[in-house]
Amino acid sequence: MITVFIGFLILGAVAGFLAGLFGIGGGMIIVPTLVWLLPKIGVPDDLLMSIALGTSFSTIVITTFSAAQRHNKLGNVEWGVAKVFVPALMVAVFVSGLIVSDLPKEIMMKIFAVMVLYLSLKMVFSLKQQNTETKPLTTQSMLVAGGVIGVLSSLAGIAGGAFIVPFLNGRGIELKRAIGTSSLCGGLLGLAGTLSFIFSGWATPNLPAYSLGYVYLPALIGIVATSFFTSKLGANAANVLPVPVLKKAFAVMLMLIALNMFLK
Repeated sequence: MITVFIGFLILGAVAGFLAGLFGIGGGMIIVPTLVWLLPKIGVPDDLLMSIALGTSFSTIVITTFSAAQRHNKLGNVEWGVAKVFVPALMVAVFVSGLIVSDLPKEIMMKIFAVMVLYLSLKMVFSLKQQNTETKPLTTQSMLVAGGVIGVLSSLAGIAGGAFIVPFLNGRGIELKRAIGTSSLCGGLLGLAGTLSFIFSGWATPNLPAYSLGYVYLPALIGIVATSFFTSKLGANAANVLPVPVLKKAFAVMLMLIALNMFLK
């Protein structure tokens, strides 16, 4: 158990640093690593993906709320947008989390792999929208986008920033404010996802000790204990290291992980 907990600490350190360096959520690294680590403490094969996704969401709550607090102090949170966008995100991720957690492990792994493959391809080819005209940001568009992004996020255990930021920025929200608003939305999305996986896994037999539904508390504590600090180191390193080159190399690694999980 001690060896595995050390693994959680290392995972948090790596995921936090990469999140700070590349501006991504740690779920793409946390989920597949937990799928590898959890069997070492006797987690049944059929519970692996549910616990990995639920635990990933729980780490998102702490890391993104910390970022959101800083963004709010800098005035980079669009509260008017969040009031409409957040409820749609939270309802969608909560409901879809209940459904996803009941899927067979093989299907969950393939869905996760497809999501990671898409996001890694986006990183490699820098698939950014180059729109000259800005689409209107309406209540209807936020409700629809919030629902879709919530569902997609629940499939991969991520905060949804890769979808939220381009959506808001493409509808006239300044990039810094889109990122700040995304941090707040991601924290509340993570909270809804965490509650969904706790609720759906509450009465599940054969859960490991110290679990709240599908959230494994030792992994949560270990990951957050180090990621909280290394995310700041990663952000500082972004000013020194050749981030575009490293980001593409990291994306290729994610593709290999996704393909491996898909083939399994």
